[in-house]
Amino acid sequence: MKVAVIGDVMLDEYAFGKVERISPEAPVPVFNYVSSKFLPGGAANVALNLARLGVHVHLYGIVGEDSDGDEVELLCRSVNVVPRFLRSKLRTLKKTRLISKYHHVLRIDYEEKFLADEALELLNIFRPRDYDAVVVSNYDKGTIVSETLHFMRENFPHVLKAIDPKSLFWESGGFDLIKPNLSELRKAMNMPLEDIDEVKEAAEKAYEKLKVKAVVATMGDRGMWVISNEGEFYIPALKRDVIDITGAGDTVLAWVVWARLQGYSWKESGELASRAAAITVSKLGAYAPTYEEVK
Repeated sequence: MKVAVIGDVMLDEYAFGKVERISPEAPVPVFNYVSSKFLPGGAANVALNLARLGVHVHLYGIVGEDSDGDEVELLCRSVNVVPRFLRSKLRTLKKTRLISKYHHVLRIDYEEKFLADEALELLNIFRPRDYDAVVVSNYDKGTIVSETLHFMRENFPHVLKAIDPKSLFWESGGFDLIKPNLSELRKAMNMPLEDIDEVKEAAEKAYEKLKVKAVVATMGDRGMWVISNEGEFYIPALKRDVIDITGAGDTVLAWVVWARLQGYSWKESGELASRAAAITVSKLGAYAPTYEEVK
């Protein structure tokens, strides 16, 4: 099974330390740094989740000509993800989370939005192969533009196409699966969507307008709605002790894609993804669960 993932590739750093006093210089905590752990983030986390399921993954993205770009490339190779990166003069997207006793103290984002020309240049190195699916992971950092979606529709008309849309929500028609989270759906619909029935109605409207095969609308600890050509299904979130919600949406996207390629129904795919996400949020940092854990 071979899948192409394209999107905003990030380096996630988890800096561990201790906070035991307040600075005498200002009313802020003093973070006594101990060590760091690095993980693939953003679209690279989607790729990692698929690779953990035994999928052969090609990851297309943009990184800088810097040590962080080298690090995320090495991390990808170490988890059997094949990196196909365009090197930019801008720096690699990076998030540094300061962690003390399992609590997030601060997050530092290093980012400059990539240029549209670079997003188009990335498509020049994207070679349509015998992929079983293509997955677009958009974090609105410049890697994904409208032309990216057109490219996928044009070159993969009969292949499973999935997208986490962010700002390109209404341009996702022609894909098989669109996976918005609650904030993305609210923004697209310009509605508060406080009630889960309102979320269902919004997902139904998106399904009808975009002509996709399924909308998987995630609502965090309130579960998800799956509106599909096989029916409409509410899937509750599994009750787990939540440690860190980082990467849960990436896990859902990857697991639904994998399950569909395995022949599961949309309802079954959503249920598997919900179980996987429950494991992810029970771990510190973006965590990619294995099939054995979810089973």
